[in-house]
Amino acid sequence: MKITKLFLVIVATCLCNLMFGQTNQSAEKTIQEIRKEYNLVKSQIATLEKDGYAGELFCLHTIDNKYGKSYPGVGEYRGEIFFYYEAEGGYPPILCMVIEKVKSAGNTIYFEALYNEEGQVLFIFEKNEYDNNIAKRFYFKDGSIVKYSENNVDIKLDTISDETIWIYRAASAHKTRFDLFFEVE
Repeated sequence: MKITKLFLVIVATCLCNLMFGQTNQSAEKTIQEIRKEYNLVKSQIATLEKDGYAGELFCLHTIDNKYGKSYPGVGEYRGEIFFYYEAEGGYPPILCMVIEKVKSAGNTIYFEALYNEEGQVLFIFEKNEYDNNIAKRFYFKDGSIVKYSENNVDIKLDTISDETIWIYRAASAHKTRFDLFFEVE
């Protein structure tokens, strides 16, 4: 009887380890695919100005407070958003990446969001002087976070605060703004 129980415990432990290992491998594969796509899009962005009309992406650039009027209670404020997208005649544009740069009261916020062809968020990066300049990286699959790190240190997913969830909402809001800009009719 003891041997049977011991055998069952060993089998259960092995199965749990096997399942966790496959889940971890799946997450790592997803992260590697996202990094590959991120590097591709960033390289396309880096050559846009030089490539001109031959560039692979289009860019919609918006500026909030372009002329530098002082905001009440804030002072200096300027926000810029760069929407990088692909466009083919007769089809809606496909958003690839959003980069947002905000300067507010002497502090800066830098934000990036990478999207797949279906418009789902794949990756978010944020570095915010209001938040001690912590470099936050989020990797997503099917709308769920698969990895989160702060200053390149992995953070357990069950310890993520509600505050960080707002970063995902910001990425979704940028996608909505982009879609509304190109809405025809």
